[in-house]
Amino acid sequence: MKTASQKIFLAAALALAPVNMAAADDFQLWTAVAANGPVEEDGRFLVWFDGHARFRDDAGDLGVSILRPGVGWRLNRDLSLWAGYARVVSRQENAADVEENRLWQQATYGVGDVLGGSVTGRSRLEQRFIDGGGDTGWRVRQLLRYSRPLTGTPLSAVVSNETFIAFNDTDWGAASGYDQSRNFVGINYKATDHLAVESGYMLNHIRRDNAADAFNHVVSVSLNLSL
Repeated sequence: MKTASQKIFLAAALALAPVNMAAADDFQLWTAVAANGPVEEDGRFLVWFDGHARFRDDAGDLGVSILRPGVGWRLNRDLSLWAGYARVVSRQENAADVEENRLWQQATYGVGDVLGGSVTGRSRLEQRFIDGGGDTGWRVRQLLRYSRPLTGTPLSAVVSNETFIAFNDTDWGAASGYDQSRNFVGINYKATDHLAVESGYMLNHIRRDNAADAFNHVVSVSLNLSL
């Protein structure tokens, strides 16, 4: 007999699974390391860093690398405000790499407790600058994440959605409106009080104006350090 936690996890996996696997454009592997938290124990001043290596073409080639540092301020237990910079390099098969600089601002917050787990959110605003482009792309990203501990284990079932909306068209190809979404289901393993490993499946849908939309099937693995 399945436990309540197993039933929730199975239902989430089925809900996030792509309807038509034949529509997949690519299998990818996304890896990440992240660290964030207060500079001093129980302090209000916060630091943030995440780095990414994303492999495309059946996980055979490095496609995207990201370095994203930032700082923040904890307003209270449930709300923190952040700002930072990101360097993003997207490698192209038959063209020069696309090099992008971003400024970003975000709020991270607790939403509430649901079905024995917790819902958290992250609202991020980005200003995107592409080398060789003259326009600044404005984009908002909304993340909602549900995590439920699996009783008697250091594991938690995790489900999340992040949706990207662009505010404007640019001369380097960004189009206003819905940009992409990332739907994730996986397991978080809490190795210590400060270190966790999270892995699972992500369906990444990308809107394309002049071609068929992309559906990337991603194995996602991240190492997360809480300061």
